[in-house]
Amino acid sequence: MMKWRYVGKKTQTALLSGMAGVMMLWSASQTMAGDRPAVEECMRCHDVKTYQYEKKHSSHAFDTNNKEITCGQCHDFHFNPVTAYYAREKYFENKIFKPEDFDRKRMQQNVKKTVPAKKCQVCHEDLSKNVKGDPISEVGQLCHDAFEGKNGTTNRSCAGCHINMAHLPDFDRHLTVNTDFAMKLAENPMASDSKKEGEK
Repeated sequence: MMKWRYVGKKTQTALLSGMAGVMMLWSASQTMAGDRPAVEECMRCHDVKTYQYEKKHSSHAFDTNNKEITCGQCHDFHFNPVTAYYAREKYFENKIFKPEDFDRKRMQQNVKKTVPAKKCQVCHEDLSKNVKGDPISEVGQLCHDAFEGKNGTTNRSCAGCHINMAHLPDFDRHLTVNTDFAMKLAENPMASDSKKEGEK
């Protein structure tokens, strides 16, 4: 490993300038993100209209205070200098791609990384009961005990088992566990943009 004292002054200056530049970009990205409602930042890369439509008809439309659940209540935001720059300057502003063109199947594989258990437990504090206060199933209790380290262990987070809680892509609507959610979406189809324009 190269020791700092053997690095030339020009190289040291370049490294320090680079580090300073990254820090400035990071700070700028956070500031720019903070200037807008969080959902507007999400919209720069994600098809938020579709997600909000799905969430509206899911079991996670409202939190325990009967308020509409926002992106940040479940997901960790993932702003950084690279995504902030490309989302604003390359993708969103120049229309290089449309958010709805994202491959949701590939995105779904990474969703558990943005849904930490601590956010789920804000509403689901007692893992022995559901949100209605009723005891969960025996199998569910065994799983939750392992999650809490009471009876075995597991590397899975909440989102590792509980998928399609607030969003339901087309390719998962045939699953038996999603029957009720899929039925609600079928009964309440998403209005197309052209239809909305015609109603104005």
